[in-house]
Amino acid sequence: MLAGAKRLKREYDQVQGVATLDTLRRIRVLVLLGVPLHAVLAVWFALFRAPQGQAHLQAWADGLTGLQAGLSAALFVLGLLAHRLLRRPDGAGRAGLAVQIAVCAAYLAFGAAAAILDVRIGNGIATFLVICMGTSVLSLMRPAWSGLLFGSAFVVFWSILRGSAVDATLLASFQIQAIAALLMAQLISVMMWHQYARTVLLSRKLLLSNEALLVKQQELETLAERDTLTGLYNRRKFMQLAEQELGRAVRMPCDICLVMVDLDFFKQVNDQYGHPTGDQVLQQVAVRLLAGVRATDIVARMGGEEFIVLMPDTPRAGAMALAEKLRVTLRERPLQLTERSVPITASFGLSGLEPRQRASLEALYAAADQALYVAKKQGRDRVEWVEPLITETVAGYSRARGAVVPSEGQR
Repeated sequence: MLAGAKRLKREYDQVQGVATLDTLRRIRVLVLLGVPLHAVLAVWFALFRAPQGQAHLQAWADGLTGLQAGLSAALFVLGLLAHRLLRRPDGAGRAGLAVQIAVCAAYLAFGAAAAILDVRIGNGIATFLVICMGTSVLSLMRPAWSGLLFGSAFVVFWSILRGSAVDATLLASFQIQAIAALLMAQLISVMMWHQYARTVLLSRKLLLSNEALLVKQQELETLAERDTLTGLYNRRKFMQLAEQELGRAVRMPCDICLVMVDLDFFKQVNDQYGHPTGDQVLQQVAVRLLAGVRATDIVARMGGEEFIVLMPDTPRAGAMALAEKLRVTLRERPLQLTERSVPITASFGLSGLEPRQRASLEALYAAADQALYVAKKQGRDRVEWVEPLITETVAGYSRARGAVVPSEGQR
């Protein structure tokens, strides 16, 4: 029982801030409609003139004039406060709750006073009953607070009503009506609060679930596209992007080159330093490859110690110069790992197409792989080029009509 009460209190605390803001928004709309309405009613009652000999009716009208005017002024002030609180970036807080309670108390006080005036001219307490129901619907308030508010309203109303000259039988009827109305108002208030709290908490859970699903989806997309060790594109994603670039090169003729990179004697690194160090080597090489190419170049890890780079808008001379630069950088700058410095070299195999040439990605890849094989056979730590199998040559193509190709100095 105690655990359930603590859980409810914790849930109510989580919802209270949002509920107060929603209630203040309702109050702002109520003020926009209520202030002119009560002002008009105040004028109407002020202009009312009771028939000759009906002084009690004139007193009733005069009393309602003051009540309507006072409520209109109070709503105007409280509406301004609600509007200012809603514009605060940090939320309404306790001040918002105080404005919420003040509006409810003002309407309940108005309903009680108006009902007392109605009783004095022989009418019932319908005004008080309607105000109680309206207040329970308007305000999102925790059950304990709404019970205290409605209970206080009944005590005040009943104390004033008992002091009025009302028949005992009629007084008992009014008492029963007031108790029933306030109990019904409290029940409505509790039900609305409970439903609102459940809705808000469920919405937050759904939001958190959706965010978690989005994160998982992004993680799955990353796993599907990226190599988990180096963060580079994986083989599948590289092939997809390379096909797109080859298609673009057909639509907008330009040079395109493919570079395969294989670390020399990488097995010895694993054997001598261990696989964790080998993983660090692969990560460092990936960083250097990314740093050495353009943002438009596509770098991927094909598997093991093998990497690949696709260079759009790059002629053979530019690709060879870049590969040589990367080779020298790897050879002359040993990798600085956590516990040691590890020297590493790499072999580079290149292939590519001129703007007038057409070949499949498989042919381009096979040629670069053959060039890498040649580099390995020639002693490693070198750059080699092999022409791909050309499937088509665009007749009459002039480089002057093709895309502008960056020079080696621009790379």
